[in-house]
Amino acid sequence: MSLGKDHAVEIDKQQAMDFMKSHNRFLLVGHEHPDGDDVGSICALHNVLLSMGKEADMVLPDPVPRVYTLVETSAQVMTSIPEGKDYDAIVFTDLSNLERGGNFDFPDVDSLCIDHHRSNERYTDYLYLRYHYAATAEMLAEMFFDEGIQMDKDTCNALYMAIGTDSGFFKFSCTSPHTLLMASKLVEMGADPSYISNRLEEKTEEAMKCYKIVAGTVHSYANGKIVIAYMDKEAMDLDGENSDYYATIPRCIKGCEIAALFKYRGEKETRISLRAKEYANVGKLAEEFGGGGHWKASGCTIHETFADAEPVFVKAAEKYL
Repeated sequence: MSLGKDHAVEIDKQQAMDFMKSHNRFLLVGHEHPDGDDVGSICALHNVLLSMGKEADMVLPDPVPRVYTLVETSAQVMTSIPEGKDYDAIVFTDLSNLERGGNFDFPDVDSLCIDHHRSNERYTDYLYLRYHYAATAEMLAEMFFDEGIQMDKDTCNALYMAIGTDSGFFKFSCTSPHTLLMASKLVEMGADPSYISNRLEEKTEEAMKCYKIVAGTVHSYANGKIVIAYMDKEAMDLDGENSDYYATIPRCIKGCEIAALFKYRGEKETRISLRAKEYANVGKLAEEFGGGGHWKASGCTIHETFADAEPVFVKAAEKYL
């Protein structure tokens, strides 16, 4: 096994399932600042592997955000690789590039990545990629259903939450008939949409204070087509673990096409969450700054203050209008 850019052999769904069947002791790895798709996907894969008689550990570079702990299995996610484990396979979920996988010393074993990002850097031995799917969890749900695997309630909830959060609960343009079919089949098998919705919508007092701060920073360029909001150090201290949620604030402004949430990560480190409404390719925009993602949802980092990063960002963003 080796991990390196442009290295992977692309495989199909059945071959990915065969990879699972032919190995026994798995290390499952997701990305930094885990979102709902990553948490749900890694937990669901963990549970299915256990049901197949396999062993599996889950590792994320950052703790699971509180909002996604509605998935009970998330309590088993670790932030460091256990010592003394003899893994024979590693599977990366929803991870488009290895840099976002954390500063870990990964074992030298067979590797597979299951991902839906067009920008995937093909860093594993094998890659199962479906960039037209709304979520990595949509890929996994299809794989498990096709294999005839019976999933328990928590696993169904994990996949439904993952598909829902990455598709804006079926409002984003990435939602397809197949997305809805997978969600429907998960509900049929045991997912509880009401429970998931109620838990995801819960907000702390700190989160409401954070919302007020971010909403107060909204401003625009290009006749209102580029809308920016700030999540400064105070806001990040209040609810930084759920920072991607606040990208909905600039996105909901009337006339917005490109929404950008500038998040404080350090004196000269600005993390930007990007969303598009209709036509702008914010995945390509993010790539200009070393980031990536999807056509309508992406992220990048500019190593400058908000004030210095903003004009550079706006100049680049205007090209995508």
